[in-house]
Amino acid sequence: MTDTNEKRPVSPVNGQPLPRGKPFEPGERAREIGRNGGRKSQKKAKERKTLREDLLAVLTDMTIPQKETGKKIPVQEALSIAVIKAALNGNVRAYEIIRDTIGEKPAEKISLATPPAEVISQVEKALFDE
Repeated sequence: MTDTNEKRPVSPVNGQPLPRGKPFEPGERAREIGRNGGRKSQKKAKERKTLREDLLAVLTDMTIPQKETGKKIPVQEALSIAVIKAALNGNVRAYEIIRDTIGEKPAEKISLATPPAEVISQVEKALFDE
């Protein structure tokens, strides 16, 4: 029977008592477990596609029938048409999406550069010389 008041070594990281038993010994068994874990991890990573990849595949590969003509068009084209229709109906956010997507988004940068001295003097004259 073990003494319950026995002092066990404490972890320097979290101050908790270290677990009892034989310490982990690296060897062939540990390498085998690590290898198996790595293989399973790689398999899962290959199975899992990113949301971006899935969306790109659907946008480019999938087609849907167009309501007006019944002609099948790519999903990306159908979405573009829907956004344009929304913008034409007064949806400002749809307009902003179109504007930003085609590269005409206004600059959001604020310049902190100091203007040339002659510009500063002209502004001062305009403000203070009446």
